[in-house]
Amino acid sequence: MNKLTNVESQRVMSVLGDMLDRLNYLTYVPLKRDYHLIGRLHENGVSMVGDQVEQLWQLDDGLENMDEPGARRDDMLAKIKLTVRSICRHMRENPVVVTTFFGTASSTPVDVGDEMMALIKFLSELTDLMYSQLSKTVEDETSKRDMMENIFNRRKQAEDDLVELRDKLNDMRKTKEDDISHLDIQLQKLKGELATINKTTANELQLIQTQVKETLEKAYEQQSIEMQALQETHTQHEQLLQKNTTEHRDIEDALRKAKCKIAIEVASTVERYDQDMLAVTAEIDALQDKYAAELKEFQALSDHFVKVRATGINLFLLFI
Repeated sequence: MNKLTNVESQRVMSVLGDMLDRLNYLTYVPLKRDYHLIGRLHENGVSMVGDQVEQLWQLDDGLENMDEPGARRDDMLAKIKLTVRSICRHMRENPVVVTTFFGTASSTPVDVGDEMMALIKFLSELTDLMYSQLSKTVEDETSKRDMMENIFNRRKQAEDDLVELRDKLNDMRKTKEDDISHLDIQLQKLKGELATINKTTANELQLIQTQVKETLEKAYEQQSIEMQALQETHTQHEQLLQKNTTEHRDIEDALRKAKCKIAIEVASTVERYDQDMLAVTAEIDALQDKYAAELKEFQALSDHFVKVRATGINLFLLFI
């Protein structure tokens, strides 16, 4: 397909553009009589358009008053189409007409209905689509067709996945609802058990508090008795301790005196022992000196005896 340069493509776009322009122009033509607009058209020198607008209103009123379809009605519709075509042609060819319609305060775009607005919207989109289609090459069309096919396949796959996910979601939701229902039953059961436990616990706590109170009272009385007995025992032990302290102090004084006496005797004995040991030590030293002198003398005599004996043996051997 060639680009938008040939006569056929331009003709198609021209027809679509002309149709869209006419529809847009008609949205500014009031459905009810507006003599202010007629007066402005006459003032601006386009009286013919004003007359055609008045004729269109008359034809429209006459068409509404016809009850049954027929040749007259068809003739009326043909006149309306001719008048509308003429008004649109003047609006396209003469800017003064368009300016007059647009500049009139009361000739704002009328509410032509959802069907008319949808038609204008679809024609506008069709024009854009046709322009896009006629402007594309064969390669662009092939590429777009492949892309659309890919998109369609992906969309179909996505729809299949969506259906599968919805099924899974419904299953999960049902399972979750069942679990929630089961958990709710268990919760109500546990709430009942908890209420029973709380009630039982409250009764047991009251009983325990009563028992503890009685036990504490008995323990306090028993403790008072035991404290009194212990106080008496403590008093007796203090008296005994005072008595024992006095006796032990006397014994300690006697033992201290005995210890001092014994210490003096031990010191005297040790002093005598030291003196005796000094005398013995001096005697031992004297004996050791005497022993050393005698040993030295003995050694000299022994050496002399050895020499004398050796001399005697030598003389004996000589005489022999």
